[in-house]
Amino acid sequence: MTTNLIERILVPTDMTNFSELALRYALLFHERLGSKITLLHADEISWLATEHPLGYYFENVPEAKTALTKTLSDYAAAHVPPEVGATTLFEDQAPERAIVETARDIGADLIIMGTHGRGGLRRALLGSVTERVLHTTNIPVISVAPAMFPHDPDIGIRTILCPVNFTAIARLALERACGMAEVFDADLVVMHVVEGSEPRLFSAVETEFKTWVDPLIRANTRYREVVVHGSDAAERVLAVADQIGADLLVVGAQHRAFSDTTVVGTTTEMITRFAKHPVMTVMRPPTKIRNVEAA
Repeated sequence: MTTNLIERILVPTDMTNFSELALRYALLFHERLGSKITLLHADEISWLATEHPLGYYFENVPEAKTALTKTLSDYAAAHVPPEVGATTLFEDQAPERAIVETARDIGADLIIMGTHGRGGLRRALLGSVTERVLHTTNIPVISVAPAMFPHDPDIGIRTILCPVNFTAIARLALERACGMAEVFDADLVVMHVVEGSEPRLFSAVETEFKTWVDPLIRANTRYREVVVHGSDAAERVLAVADQIGADLLVVGAQHRAFSDTTVVGTTTEMITRFAKHPVMTVMRPPTKIRNVEAA
């Protein structure tokens, strides 16, 4: 894995304490890789056009944009060391659309964003904006929530957990996890959940696991394999993450429906929603289906 693994990071921010954690992770990547950071604030102020006469909109929106742009610049100056030189962007559109389009336009290699954790039990840790971004973008996303750290967080990536199920998207997630382990000199734990308790099945999976994993791991990457039983893959993944004190989970998601083909069956969505740890979700674009015409 090369050192230019992540050259540019997009950090969406609402300029509150909530989004500072995502920025701190971006600064960690900058420290290790020299990654360039772009701070994005999106605020759909064009609602003025529907709340007020059109003349009011044209008169006040430019002023509002200027004020918000300056506020973002001041926020960056207060939270980003001068030598980092973060770029700031303000977009007058819905946040999820602005995030996806800006990440694509600037060539971002990674999006790091906080999540409020609103929306009831099903969205325990995953905010609606984060969820919609994950549904749409093909760029890896690290989601973090202040609730993950009840006190001042000790930011670091020392142990990485990557659950796999021997699929193409799992391979992609593992390659990314290997890169992260190399960059941060972190321990890598690669796990697989076996649904079933027969010893013969468990032994067969362990053999397949070694064959599948070993060719992907560089000689200088520390890793160990964990194979566990369980009928609820997400539950077992999150339990192992707690047991090993994971600082980052790396999971994969195939873009069809977000909860369709994922790194551990249909559980990637649940891992991302309920994890107590930062989660990097690695997306794989939809597989194109060719139309075959009759001769």
